Amino acid sequence: MVTVFSRESPFSSARPGTGTRTGHGGGSEPGRAPVLEEFLAEATGRAEAVDAGFARLWGEVARLSSGGKQIRPHLVRLTAGAYPAPEPEPVVESVGAAFELLHTALIVHDDVIDQDEQRRHQPTINAAAASRAFASGSGPDQARQYGASVGVIAGDLALAGAYRLVARSGLSPERLPRLLDLLDAALFSSAAGELLDVDHTLPGARPGREQILAATRLKTAVYSFETPLQAGGVLGGAPDGDVEVLGRLGRTVGTAYQLVDDLLGVFGDPEATGKSAVSDLREGKRTMLVAAAQRTPAGEELDAILGRHEISSEQALRARDLLEQCGARQEVEDMVAECADEAQALLDTAGLPASLEHDLRGIVAGATERIR
Repeated sequence: MVTVFSRESPFSSARPGTGTRTGHGGGSEPGRAPVLEEFLAEATGRAEAVDAGFARLWGEVARLSSGGKQIRPHLVRLTAGAYPAPEPEPVVESVGAAFELLHTALIVHDDVIDQDEQRRHQPTINAAAASRAFASGSGPDQARQYGASVGVIAGDLALAGAYRLVARSGLSPERLPRLLDLLDAALFSSAAGELLDVDHTLPGARPGREQILAATRLKTAVYSFETPLQAGGVLGGAPDGDVEVLGRLGRTVGTAYQLVDDLLGVFGDPEATGKSAVSDLREGKRTMLVAAAQRTPAGEELDAILGRHEISSEQALRARDLLEQCGARQEVEDMVAECADEAQALLDTAGLPASLEHDLRGIVAGATERIR
């Protein structure tokens, strides 16, 4: 990825403040939950006793954990509360915070992998660190490498913190192993999906529909919807059958959610999404949108544009035109609608608690209607 350097803002054109980010979520910004606030404040205090730069890094983790829709804690909370034997509220909040901190870890690492410079209308951790290094006299390559290194360290800290939140949550001994297993499944699946995503960008890669759907589910759907819903069920004492249904539902909704993110990553308004509408094209991401186009006569011309480190505004516009004219955009939008229908049909027969079913129907609608 090539950045035009200037001493003013060499790594990011993002403006300060908070907003939403689509990808690895528009709407209100409720901020962090108190449990996560306390955890990050404690970690920053510990870091201050070690080194000022280390404390600043924890401050960056806290910054990236702020904002967003906080959907993972919300899913944990509403599901746990729908059943008759929930864990105490502080325990539920700690588990929800753990899934949100896991999200922070994964997006920080994802930003390093994708060399992204903006998230939620703010500089990514790697971009902010690179900008500091560049301002202090590092050359562009050294500054970028420094930023990537800082991003890896920050993501590792957030990842370990997620496990710490669950381990120290006060969970009952019979439920703690199940929650740790769910957290592990979320991380394990996301790493597999990220690797598939990276593999799909290699020259000559032609992943099929099923391969891309697998990457989509593994990378995002599992940790964002499937396991938080299941975790809430376990915390509430839900029957095993309900926990299994909640996982299937989360898998379907999460897949739709990521497909919508792929659409917004190309056709979305950066002012609304908080992320560049060019980076996916520049990185040559083999999303379902691109795979659909590659099965048409437009594929050859689109391939010539994708993956360019220096993609012009005209080339980006042409790529969007191709994706729309060849029917790829419509195909992916139809897939989103199919996922929504599948999720609603699952809810029709699941027999979940009435309040939970009502809430989940609203979540299905919200996750799939962002493209309208």
